[in-house]
Amino acid sequence: MEKMPIKRRKNSFSFLDVVNILLIVYLVFPILVIVVFSFNPSTSGAFPMTGFTLKWYKSLAGNKLLLQSLVNSIYVGIAASVISVLIGTLASFALTRYKFKFKNIINFFVLVPISLPAILLGISLLSFYSQLNIEKSLLTVVISHVLFCIPFVVLVMNSRLEGFDIAVEEAAKDLGANTLQTFRYITIPLIRPSLIGVIMLAFALSFDEFLVTFFTIGTQNTLPLIIWSMLRRGVSPVINAIATLVLIFSMVLVILANKFAQMRLKI
Repeated sequence: MEKMPIKRRKNSFSFLDVVNILLIVYLVFPILVIVVFSFNPSTSGAFPMTGFTLKWYKSLAGNKLLLQSLVNSIYVGIAASVISVLIGTLASFALTRYKFKFKNIINFFVLVPISLPAILLGISLLSFYSQLNIEKSLLTVVISHVLFCIPFVVLVMNSRLEGFDIAVEEAAKDLGANTLQTFRYITIPLIRPSLIGVIMLAFALSFDEFLVTFFTIGTQNTLPLIIWSMLRRGVSPVINAIATLVLIFSMVLVILANKFAQMRLKI
């Protein structure tokens, strides 16, 4: 039986290629504008630029308030992402692998915070802390961000665990592995890319969250709050420099996470 010849696509742009290019330009162009104007010596933001300077980046190094807010954001992001991934992953295991009463109701309430506006969630948490006389601090921000991030973790892990082949774990147990060994050497390596991805997602959500933080923080500040206070006086190249550094930091995290996710666990 003769094989049908495979039609290869000609090296020419189609309508979909043009649409994809325009979409990429639409998404990337505002980011490029921020990066370019972070080196503008003028504060007016006029184009074309009058020169090239690094003075806005140098000014960030001497801004102790800004550096402290960055440290606070990283602290809150790491704490919230680790706790939310731990709780959300365990909840996902329970929701996808076990049958119990009120499972659908519990699943519904776990995902409710996603459908709520962030301002409503922030006001609710503020009222809750006030009723219990809990002093607002970075700890209350971490607790609030955990509540905000858990539904996203559960959604991502549910989609991963629902397609998980339990026969692999059963085979490991048949070969003599106990429950802990099976979880450590079989389950964790298989879901590791999802765990890394959801940790990054939770960290990004926490690092970027403004409304929930605004209502639940005390006298300290996070980076989004500092940027918001600076924007009230207008857009300056300093804000562009901050955004550029955050962009570089995020890209480095993505690259490292992808590299780590591709590593094989040595047994």
